[in-house]
Formats: sequence, structure tokens, C-alpha cells
Amino acid sequence: MKRWMLTSLIVLLALSMVVGACAPAAAPEPEDECALKVGMVSDIGGIDDASFNENSWKGLEDAEAELGVCSQFIESQAQADYEKNITEFAEQGYDLIVTVGFLLGDATEKMAAEYPDVKFAIVDYAYDPGVPNVVGIVFATDGAAFMTGYLAAAWADLQDPDDPAVGYVAGMQIPTVEIFVAGHAAGIAYYNEKYGKDVAFSGTYVGDFEAADEGKTQGLSLIDEGVDVIFGIGGKTGNGGIAAAKERGKWGIGVDVDQYSTLPNEKDILLTSTMKRLDAAVFGVVESVLDDTFAGGGVYVGTLPNGGVGMAPFHDFEGQIPEQIVADLAEIEAALIAGTIDTGWEG
Repeated sequence: MKRWMLTSLIVLLALSMVVGACAPAAAPEPEDECALKVGMVSDIGGIDDASFNENSWKGLEDAEAELGVCSQFIESQAQADYEKNITEFAEQGYDLIVTVGFLLGDATEKMAAEYPDVKFAIVDYAYDPGVPNVVGIVFATDGAAFMTGYLAAAWADLQDPDDPAVGYVAGMQIPTVEIFVAGHAAGIAYYNEKYGKDVAFSGTYVGDFEAADEGKTQGLSLIDEGVDVIFGIGGKTGNGGIAAAKERGKWGIGVDVDQYSTLPNEKDILLTSTMKRLDAAVFGVVESVLDDTFAGGGVYVGTLPNGGVGMAPFHDFEGQIPEQIVADLAEIEAALIAGTIDTGWEG
């Protein structure tokens, strides 16, 4: 079955907001009074990654608070856990199972076929043709990453005009991570072309979403090579890269969520974050089950036009970003939405 990621402006499902609770060793028996029983199976990055898994779980916490559902999660410690963890929820009578991450694509497809009466949603994955009881949730993050790449290039040029450089520390080299790198690279190239500059871009894939120490080591290495701004992509590994920037007095760009709120030790060096509105997407799937509009076999694509992706505020750097760059970013966002700027991402 062909798998794909989408960057076109398609919305087959409308979604809304975020997740909540504590990880059980096994899925508990759902409570009878719940409006809906929802289980979430995390990727190996862990529920406390201050990014991807955590924000997806927030969508369920919000659904608990606002919609009266009951939700639980199981953390996957290894890829071999995926099918077992999904089965745990299915056998306990959960109505909706949300799997989080590209790596769960095969396991989710297999278990959805084994439990056709259970509804599924998978974050960062979609199927072509669609699976009847699964909604795919993907994000066109290349546009948002283009904008943060442009900002990173401008800031590096401002702080280190003789030798400006931007770097990235990424987790696994899979499409949902590569799209951030590609968008960032295109934004940097756009800045260079517009202003006749030569801001460099380099980085590394660590191959793991949990390797904070290795991420920091790679970040320090990039800084030793002259990098001024580090884009951390991929759970705790990317966070390690941002921690390296903090330690060396450099700057960072967050990912997936507004990491100003999730990385308290590094928030003062974060220029912005490249956001997926994971919580809103997950909340919306839950809401669609409750109002009987669940679009099994369909796909939700988070884009700049529908607010599914975006660039976080500048926070502590508000007023420090040059006015011309702020104006440029507004023009770039409008052009990306209009389709007149190509990020170069082919998917």
C-alpha cells in the first residue's frame, strides 16, 4: 500500500484541540460513564518529550476537560511494542485509538484490519488508498519551516555578519523530519537570494528521538564549526541540540509546538518554533467521533491556510527582530498561502 505525505491544500476533515493524564503499564478498563473511551499509543520518543508526543496527548487532555471523554496512553519503549500496545486498547473496548508517529504506520494499518469496529487516527501518516476505519493526520510543515529558516538566516546574519551559519540537529531521517529540514533550507536560500548573502546551512540526523545527550553533543559540534542558530527537530534529540545552543550563548528554533512553553531552561534563547497544531488535530478527531462525522479513510492536512501549522511568537525577541525582517515574514507567509513561493518539498 502506498504511503504518502501531503503538502497540497486539502482538508477532508476539520479538527480542533488537545490531550491528558498518566501512563498505565497496560490499558485500564474504560469507565462506563465516559462519553467516549480514547487510547493513545505514543512513539518511542516518550510522552514527556516536550514536543510531538506531549502535544498530541494534550489534545486528549483537552477532550477530557471539554468533551467528557476518558483517555489513557501507553508509551512505546521500542518499535516492537506498537502492535501489542494497540491491541491492549482494542481488547479493552476503547472506541478510538490514536497512534502517534510515522513509525506506527504499518502497525496501525495491520491492527485496524484486525479490529474493523474500532476507530483509529494516526498522527504524521496517511494511507493511499485510505483505510476505512482510520483517519490520517499529516502536516505541510515545509511552509512554516520556510519561514523559520528565513528568520534563522536573518538572525545569524545580524549576529555574525562575517560568517553566518544555521544548523539542525534531527532525530530519525524519515519524511516527517526531512520536511522540516527541506523547508528550513529553502527559507535560508530565499534570504540569501533576496539580500545577496551567503548564510550557510548544515546539520545531522542522529537516528533516534530519545538521544538528548547525543543531540547536545552534535549541537556543540555544529557550534564549534561556526553555527549561530540551531534548529532542533525530533523530540528529546532535537531538544539536546537547543540545550547546546543555550550552553554556548547561541540561539535556537523549536519544533512541533511553541517550545517557549515546554523548554523552560532554553526559552530565553528561542527565536521562535515551527509549529504543528497536533493538539487541535487530535481534539478534532475525538470531536468528529462524538458528533458522528468521523471521516474514516480520509485525511486531515494541517497547512498555513487552515492554521494547522505556523510560526510561534518571538516572545523574548519581540522588538529585537528587525522591522524589515518582520515585514518580509508577513509577505512570505502571504505568498506561501497563495502558492507563489515554492518550498521545494516534493514529499
